[in-house]
Amino acid sequence: MGSAKEVAANEPEEHLSRALGAGDPATRLRHAQAGLRNSDDLDADMRFLLLRQAYLAHVALHQLHGAVETTEAMIETGVMLDVAYTDQSRALAAMGRTERAIEAQRASARNAPTARRSFQLWSLATLQHFAGEGDAALKTIARALRFAGPDRPLIKAHRAYIALDLGTIVSELETIRRELAASPSGQGYGQFLLGMIAHLLGDQPKATVHLQAFLRRNASIDETKRLTLREELRRARLALAEFSSQ
Repeated sequence: MGSAKEVAANEPEEHLSRALGAGDPATRLRHAQAGLRNSDDLDADMRFLLLRQAYLAHVALHQLHGAVETTEAMIETGVMLDVAYTDQSRALAAMGRTERAIEAQRASARNAPTARRSFQLWSLATLQHFAGEGDAALKTIARALRFAGPDRPLIKAHRAYIALDLGTIVSELETIRRELAASPSGQGYGQFLLGMIAHLLGDQPKATVHLQAFLRRNASIDETKRLTLREELRRARLALAEFSSQ
């Protein structure tokens, strides 16, 4: 019979704790998989938490097929379905499977609790926009605004960005920009939106300031966040390169 310490080391909770505290993705994955070995005995919440650690490890290790397979298992738990579908969407999008990524994010928005619905609809609109479905993106982001709370300035600015990208005139644009700049999110993702709006308006100085700030802020992000922001980072770099070639 093993010692109490040995028994504890084999408990799913202990493996989850070690996965959460792992210093590298391979160790994180090893502990997540160890915790899942007797998964038939796990409750749904614990299974989901271990699977998500495995997903994050697969992403960090650039194992996108493994990440997608893991999200399928996450979805089967029925726990935090909007998170599971969003994770799946991000991995699929990184693999270039855009249509399936949009379907997964649409499922995320459909399953999101009210408190997260604006974020998941906004994420769907972003995917649609980047996929060239601008009109659909505008409809989706209008729905996101109905559920928006503190993120309202960000979503309003993103709607303006999409509209400008489609060649549509945006009313009260300066007010939208001021509100975003003054909000807490104006220093995060808001820098990308302010920069791209300035870029579309032909305001090179403002676009340069905001886009460079956005790139600096995300220069050392982890692989999961890089996966999430890959298209924004690409567009910011392209816009700045366009300025430098003029």
